[in-house]
Amino acid sequence: MKSKHVEVPLFWASLLGFVVLLYDIGFHQKAHHENFIRWFYLLYAVGMFAGLSIRIFFKQKERPLRRLAHYITWGLALSILLAEIIFGLSGVSLLDILGHFYLERWLAGMMFITEFSERLFAIQKQPLHPALIFAVSFLFLIFGGTFLLMVPSATYKGINFVDALFTSTSAVCVTGLAILDTGKDFTRFGQIAILILIQMGGLGVLTFTNLFGLFFRGKTSFQNQIMLKDFINAENIGQTFRTLVKIVLFTLAVESIGAVLIYSYINEEVAYGFGEQLFFSVFHAVSAFCNAGFSTLTNGLYEESIRFNYGIHLVIAVLIIIGGIGYVVVFNYFTFIKIWILNKYQRLFTQKHIHPTRPLISLNTKIVVYTTIILLIVGTIAYYIFEYNNTLKEHQGWGKVVEAFFGSVTPRTAGFNTVNIGALTLPTLLIYLLLMWIGASPGSTGGGIKTSTFAIVTLNIWQQLTGKRRMELGWKEIPQKTQQRAFSIMSLSLVALGFSVFLVSIFDGEMGLMPLSFECFSAYGTVGLSMGITPKLSDASKIVLTITMFIGRVSFLTLLVGIVQQFFRAKNKPYQFPEEDIFIS
Repeated sequence: MKSKHVEVPLFWASLLGFVVLLYDIGFHQKAHHENFIRWFYLLYAVGMFAGLSIRIFFKQKERPLRRLAHYITWGLALSILLAEIIFGLSGVSLLDILGHFYLERWLAGMMFITEFSERLFAIQKQPLHPALIFAVSFLFLIFGGTFLLMVPSATYKGINFVDALFTSTSAVCVTGLAILDTGKDFTRFGQIAILILIQMGGLGVLTFTNLFGLFFRGKTSFQNQIMLKDFINAENIGQTFRTLVKIVLFTLAVESIGAVLIYSYINEEVAYGFGEQLFFSVFHAVSAFCNAGFSTLTNGLYEESIRFNYGIHLVIAVLIIIGGIGYVVVFNYFTFIKIWILNKYQRLFTQKHIHPTRPLISLNTKIVVYTTIILLIVGTIAYYIFEYNNTLKEHQGWGKVVEAFFGSVTPRTAGFNTVNIGALTLPTLLIYLLLMWIGASPGSTGGGIKTSTFAIVTLNIWQQLTGKRRMELGWKEIPQKTQQRAFSIMSLSLVALGFSVFLVSIFDGEMGLMPLSFECFSAYGTVGLSMGITPKLSDASKIVLTITMFIGRVSFLTLLVGIVQQFFRAKNKPYQFPEEDIFIS
């Protein structure tokens, strides 16, 4: 027998095992159902042990990491069988000892991850445009999350399809708009499902699928490497796998540090007991870094137990900024610091004459960082002035500055609130609309038209005012195609926002234009802030906002490019028509 004869059966068996796993943990079981699941898990362990034994024996040339994964799952299946035999001979059930199907659940989960990741990794073989693959990957995760949130164990009182779809989209698109109370309406299973959706949506589905695929297969096509290089902004094709690992490790490191800092600031008024405090810290660290804005507190950070906890507010604000600045910028500064330290070391401790390498900060990094700093400073000052005697009235001294700074950070796609958003003054609301529209930076966990797009459009206006023929900045020239893309992104965003506001005003016009516009801008910028009308919206408006969140996360231009070029790919002509100027006043 050849190993390929067990590949297909193992895949379908792993998929069946995952379905039973979801049924096991997602539905309330009766006694006869639990007995059926127990026998299924036993037969499943037997099948996996036999299939993996054949695969391991016949497939000698495999990537070491993939082979290790097979040995681990094989050993887990063997442990289940041995435990059943030993406890069975003694007249005691393994279920009576452990209380739940712990080992069986781990086996089903690990088999599904190892088998399904390879199938997802083969997505590059499909004749789809890379932009369309990117969009479809989010749709796949959104509908998978919808199913997870609809299982009975995810909520206390149940949830309909529209609300589950809205919540799943809000989590995957790291928006944070919530119809239900995340802390009170969702069980711990539902909250963990939302947390997973936030993490995968923030990093991008393709990041995980390609990382798992490369991890288990160790090879990829040249076409997929090009697509992945553009998606994660790797320096070159050979750096794709290394960049993927760096992104995931950096994310986990920052979220871990953030969780530890948040844990150090909370007390039993926020969450009671070690387990609750640990989950609270991890949930908010992931939600903040991914710019999601979900909170397990009913009123978010405006909850009385945490409203004046400025330490947590600053930690979350820093996580939001790091997550929204973009991996390219972070890695660029990391390389800059590393080269600078090496140069200093060579000068001080190396006797040989070595020509130092000049560390460089790219123009993209400078534009992103300078734009971010300007927006934060201007937003903080404006918020402090307009809200000094309003929402900041209950804060004193340094607290006003911290909350003004947080108020400038959170509309940049984060969505956490430390004040009552509905009580903000009209000038502040208008500033929030602008900040939500601009959003975070490219290659980050946030949304919006992005800081670099806003900067390019602003520089183009300055170029027109000064009469320059080329856009030059920092001894570099910004190409025309970049300027065209920036204007396309900005124009399409206004079209999407216009349609979104128009449609929700038809369905729920009685709620007022400003609250509805705020909701739409928040959805498109994947912010998650609301003036308190989200749970009151009709199902039609929820569908409109769901689509708006999706378009805002994948980018309207990216979605249209994928669709149009998939079916109407233009051919470059070998000739050029004469130019004719168009009168524009």
